Parts: sequence; structure tokens; C-alpha cells
Amino acid sequence: MSKIASLMATETVVDVEFPDIEEFVISLVYLNREDLMKIRNASLTFKFNKRTRQREEEIDNDKFLAAYCERAIKGWKGLKVKHLPLLLPVDISGDDVEEPIDYSKEEALSLITNSTVFDQFITDTMNEFEQFSITKKENDVKNLKNSSSTSSKQGE
Repeated sequence: MSKIASLMATETVVDVEFPDIEEFVISLVYLNREDLMKIRNASLTFKFNKRTRQREEEIDNDKFLAAYCERAIKGWKGLKVKHLPLLLPVDISGDDVEEPIDYSKEEALSLITNSTVFDQFITDTMNEFEQFSITKKENDVKNLKNSSSTSSKQGE
């Protein structure tokens, strides 16, 4: 086994705060190329092209998005009804704006399907693969501990 292959993380989950919505934190799993290819291949449909008389493959986008969403988004916390207008056009009049929207596969799929802002955030986060590095997570924890101990010393 190669050195690189032996060092690759198997399933790395990170919690990422959504910008502009305080306390909305999404748990994401990094999907490597192999994972994406499995999702893509499972989403293929085959159609017969009358002009070329060949069978052609086509990706079923709805199926792909559902599988991608289920595999990549492991959960969230902090999303409330009042936050929805920041993500997509909604009518929340008459609703309890403080009502939490708990994570479910169905809610995640609705959000990623209907909110270009949310979809783009998930895509951009997945492309920032260094966020999923174990070394980066350990450094972030160290920096957080160091900054809190420094601020507590300054308050003395």
C-alpha cells in the first residue's frame, strides 16, 4: 500500500458554521473522488438515441442530488424558521419564527434542492478539503484552547 493511501482518512466529519446565520452548524462528511463516482454511477440512467442508434448514459440529477445530500450531510443544529428567508424565498408569516427545524434527510434534500445559497455553501465547503484534515482539526482545538486561556489570563 502506498504511503498516501495509508494516511488517507476513512470518514472525516466536520462541523461547519453557515455564514450569516449564527449558531447554524452543519455536520459534513468529506466525499473523495471514489465516493462521488459511486454516487454518480448509481444515478446513471440509459437511454436509446434514435439518431445515433446507440445507448447513451445520462445522470438522473434528482437521484444524484438525493444520494449526495444523504451521504455528505450528516446533520445540523441551530436552524430556525426565522433563518429560512436568508436561504430561499419563503412565506413564514403566521409561523413561529423561533421554531427549530430539526435535521432530517428530507429537510436537507429540500434545502439543498431549493436553496442555491445552501447548495453553493455545501459545494464550496467540500472543495476546501483541508477543513477535513485531522491535523487541521487538532490545530483548531489547540488554538481555541490557547486563545481562551490567554483571554482568561488577560482578565486577571
